[in-house]
Amino acid sequence: MSTDNKIPLYGFNNLTKSLSFSLYRVHYLASSQSADSYHTFINEAYSSVKLTELLTKICYAIGGNVLNIASQDYTPQGASVTLMISEEAKPESLVAHLDKSHLCIHTYPEETSRDGIAIFRADIELSTCGIISPLKVLDYVIKEFSADIIDIDYRIRGMTRDLEGNKCFSDHKMTEISRYLAKSTLQSYSIEDCALANRNLYHCKLARHSINLDDHLFGMTERDLSSVERAAVLKLLRLQFSELFLAQ
Repeated sequence: MSTDNKIPLYGFNNLTKSLSFSLYRVHYLASSQSADSYHTFINEAYSSVKLTELLTKICYAIGGNVLNIASQDYTPQGASVTLMISEEAKPESLVAHLDKSHLCIHTYPEETSRDGIAIFRADIELSTCGIISPLKVLDYVIKEFSADIIDIDYRIRGMTRDLEGNKCFSDHKMTEISRYLAKSTLQSYSIEDCALANRNLYHCKLARHSINLDDHLFGMTERDLSSVERAAVLKLLRLQFSELFLAQ
């Protein structure tokens, strides 16, 4: 976020800025054997260890430091990780003021595919106080997950004061979430923005424009399919994209 967009404040900024994602990846599984391989892939690629690495990078990207980590892998699949973070603590000394900030992720892989379709969902929530801006990591998170459909909510809560003592319910000018997305992201996705600016509530949904079959096939490649099969799989994937994007 540009510093020119920041509002000068008096004392401690006790506004809470909460950014939450639901990120969906859609795969087509060729057989029950590929389903087993898919589950193994999900458990390895999105284990609590891998997710901890991801959240730690996000924390550093917004200028925070990690205070505490809690993680858990689930059976048969799925994982959760929560980080308590601070913008003031230093890695070598965790005795500092905690800005009531946290970062967490939960994964929701489908245990059983339907019509060969398996949908993986990851929910990320980043809640910060102080000068940290969670909006800095929008593109990083989307790119890291290679998400097909993204549902984003951003909300500002609380109150602080400007240098003249006036109440402030936001510390930056905000119109819509998509203004904080990189040009490459905007070109790759269909985007729908919704803003209740007078309530400090913002919502954005994104759906990937094009489908590269090899990014969605599991247990096969596009070359293994006939032209008729490719068309059928593409139609099925587009239907999944549409349903996830339009879901309320």
